[in-house]
This record gives sequence, structure tokens and C-alpha cells, in this order.
Amino acid sequence: MIQNTDTKPNPNVSSEEIDSLLAEIVSSPELHFKWLNTLSLLEHIGARKIHTSQTGAFLSEMVLRHASEEARHAAYFKKLALKVKPESTENFEKDSLLCGYSAVSYFQKLDISVERSFAAENFPKHTKSFLCYLYVTKLIEERAGLVYENYDQILDQKKLGISVKGIIKEEESHLSEMDERLSELDPKFESRTLEFREKEQKLFQKYFQNIRKEVFQYS
Repeated sequence: MIQNTDTKPNPNVSSEEIDSLLAEIVSSPELHFKWLNTLSLLEHIGARKIHTSQTGAFLSEMVLRHASEEARHAAYFKKLALKVKPESTENFEKDSLLCGYSAVSYFQKLDISVERSFAAENFPKHTKSFLCYLYVTKLIEERAGLVYENYDQILDQKKLGISVKGIIKEEESHLSEMDERLSELDPKFESRTLEFREKEQKLFQKYFQNIRKEVFQYS
């Protein structure tokens, strides 16, 4: 994952653990469908959050492009899910997701945590909103980069005829833009990044453990 900051996330869930879990998921069409459908939901939530939080006169081309790309990623993951299991639902019912509540909770709690950290900061309201958007996007896409790269390698190994390389490339571009803007706007960029990464790692670890429990039940 290409990043402009000096260090990458130091996740408390190892790459080997992620590989092992993803291999289990991909080996089951039912789990694989749920995994892809959950990724679709998360990308959709990301697009929706951008449209909800970034409005008005300060809306930029970068933000509009990012929102449209997240929506396209949601549609692409949905398409892949239905390729894996064509007879499945096209919706996001609870039973069609892999720990769907936990996935949404991970995203929402991260968003709230970043927003609260700026409550006492002396930035204009629109700048606070923009910084929150930038940081949450950065954190989510750092995590997505790590997970998607592992996932794509497994897809190649299994020769399943699907790939997420295009999404990885776009997420890397988003992350580069986030880092560039954050370094310009936030004097505490480096220290705040480390603080937020710690919070994200704890939230992701909980989500990962919940996925592992559900996958284990299918074994």
C-alpha cells in the first residue's frame, strides 16, 4: 500500500491471520458471497457518508469524484458477490452479510471517534467536517489496502476469475490525496494519525474476531 506518511499501520491483527481467514472465506461460496456483499455495503456506506457530510459551497471535485468511485466500488463488489453465488439476494438483509452489524459498527464508531476528537479544536466548522472526512477516509483505506491486497493474492492463487486490483489502485490514489490534504491543513497531522490508527486497530480487531467466530461456525 503506497502512503505518504513515514510509517504504515502496525496492525494488531497479523497479515498471516488475515490470509488464513480469507482463505477459509473464499473456500465456501456461501461465506464468499457474504464477504463480498458486506464489502459492497461498506463501500456504499462510505459513499453515503461523503454525500451527507460534505455539502455546500466548499464541495470540491476531489470529494465528488471520491464519492462516485466509492459508489462504483459498492456496485462492483455486489456484482462479484452475485457472480460467486448467482441465486443469492441482491439486497443487504442480515443473513446475506458476514457479521454485518459488526462491520457497520466498526465504521460508525471510527467515524464518531474522529469527529469527537475535533470537538474542542479551533477550526472553522466546515474545516472540521472536511478534516474528519479526510482522516476517516485515510484510516479506512489504509485498512482496506492491507485487506484487499491479501484478498487479491488469494483470488489469484485460487484462480477464481475475479480480481480487486482496480479497486486497490483507486484506493491508493485516494489515500495519496488524503495524506496530501491533511499534511496541508492539520499541523498535528503526524501525531493525530498515530492516535487515530491506534483507535482503528482496536475497532478492527474486534470486527476481525467476530468474523472469525462466524467463519468457525461454518467449518
